[in-house]
Amino acid sequence: MKTTDQLTVRVLDHGYVRLVDYMGNDLSIVSSARVSYDADWRSGDDAGKDEKLIDYLYKNKHTSPFESVTFTFEVKAPIFVFRQWHRHRTWAFNEVSARYAELPEEFYVPAVEQITMQSGTNKQMRTDVQHPEAHEWQCVINAVCAKSFTAYKAMLANGVPRELARGVLPMNTYSRMFATVNLHNLFHFLRLRLHEHAQYEIRVYAEAMLKRIETVVPVAVGAFRRSL
Repeated sequence: MKTTDQLTVRVLDHGYVRLVDYMGNDLSIVSSARVSYDADWRSGDDAGKDEKLIDYLYKNKHTSPFESVTFTFEVKAPIFVFRQWHRHRTWAFNEVSARYAELPEEFYVPAVEQITMQSGTNKQMRTDVQHPEAHEWQCVINAVCAKSFTAYKAMLANGVPRELARGVLPMNTYSRMFATVNLHNLFHFLRLRLHEHAQYEIRVYAEAMLKRIETVVPVAVGAFRRSL
């Protein structure tokens, strides 16, 4: 039995990815594929043939066998990361609601080396060039977020409804969700979010998930890595 710590990958300053549950493994993929020609009983007899089949399936975009494996993750991340994540509508999401619960004072403050310059050629990206006032802007981010939480807590203490008080919180406030997805759609997510053009703050979550699922479906992850 693996402990919670063994199932958890720490991400950013306060975040993490934890594998909560899963169904299936590499053998599930080959069995699902071979049932098409009534030969699922052969799965597991020859590991080399199973690996070649998974590689063939992935290379040739035979996607349905990968849907036989499902993962559920617990994720703690800044809200702006979740807003990107929720664009992937093949996932099932259940997130902490700030209407029901008070959010803890945890917000993402980027490391100084992550505070770079805005790209002049790509509207949605930053460059690798260090901002000359990175440390000062890091202090500003921290101070503004702390002030927002001071206002949030004061509103709650004075009876302002949680659903309204949350409106003063910044987009880099940490939230938490359970997220369920099959392996085919997870690979699609990872292909996009591991790309060098993906935002750093979601890319590190994609890297953490790939690390966690590799212990469950190492052959499938190998086929995925070779396709990158």
